[in-house]
Amino acid sequence: MYSLAARPLIFRLPPEGAHKIAETALGVPGIWNALRLSNGAGSELLKTDLAGIELPTPVGLAAGFDKDCKVLGSVLNLGFGFTTGGTVTLASRPGNPKPRMVRLPEQKAVMNSMGFPGQGLEPAIKRLKKSQKYKSRVLVSIAGTIEDEIFECLRRTQSLVSGIELNISSPNTAGLKIFHEPARLRSLIEGLVSEKQVPLFVKLPPWPRDDENRREILKLAATAVDAGVDGLVVANTHPIESSRLQVGRGGLSGAPLFEHTELMIADIQAQVQGQAAIIACGGVSTAEQVWKLLATGASAVQLYTSFIYEGPGLPARINKRLAKLMTAAGITNVSEISGAPPEIK
Repeated sequence: MYSLAARPLIFRLPPEGAHKIAETALGVPGIWNALRLSNGAGSELLKTDLAGIELPTPVGLAAGFDKDCKVLGSVLNLGFGFTTGGTVTLASRPGNPKPRMVRLPEQKAVMNSMGFPGQGLEPAIKRLKKSQKYKSRVLVSIAGTIEDEIFECLRRTQSLVSGIELNISSPNTAGLKIFHEPARLRSLIEGLVSEKQVPLFVKLPPWPRDDENRREILKLAATAVDAGVDGLVVANTHPIESSRLQVGRGGLSGAPLFEHTELMIADIQAQVQGQAAIIACGGVSTAEQVWKLLATGASAVQLYTSFIYEGPGLPARINKRLAKLMTAAGITNVSEISGAPPEIK
């Protein structure tokens, strides 16, 4: 229904305008509370442990959708097992100049060069305080270009959420690459680990299969794990150049990324060998894809772009289909998922 009726109308609007409408609609909690009983997240089969965080399903909403933590409860009621607010920065930011988001409908993809637009830490904290009934399923993504900004975000938010995601990998934000230097990253993470009270995840940049960049990023992953992170998010949007974006470059997300995401999860699993949880992110839109990523070594998955294309019913459809696949395979726990998903109708 969404793809036939609502999406064509929504896609007539500029992407950021459409997002504001979606955010406004999700901001009316009564509409979405009723979906809790039918969103598929209540299945005992789907219960998941993510670095000690108990979740009803391994399917989460990635950072970037709820930048200022405005609709945490509503998106969880749609069936997401967890949601990641932010990315939150210490001070408010205007982001990059527009146009900074472009849909690619033929690919079910999006290009963006957002640059962390947001209201900053204080408004996010106020909203997180009002959403404490959902705390056990809320992560918050934080970022900064100097260590002090990141530490302040950690200190002020960690009592309000179940986990912290450190974003060092947005291709759209100047200054983050300083943390791609292993010694600088180790120093940052060791400091954060000494203060953290909840699991800490680091969101990595993507990497090609066969070049020096791949080895360098896997080295970053090893550094992060050795420094004490609880998990890795694999991975951020893929760098892309386009004249359709005002700044000429940005990140690609959506369906074209899935196969590469699966390869990256295999790389990371071989690298960390169970020493850290893995959240897979990139191109996920079906239960079969969730199955493949979990079988490859992920503990949970995040999606965002497919939510834009498939609508608010997507997490419930994935939950129900994943439970059906597990039943067909004769398994009763997400941790038992392995091999290819069974072929069922």
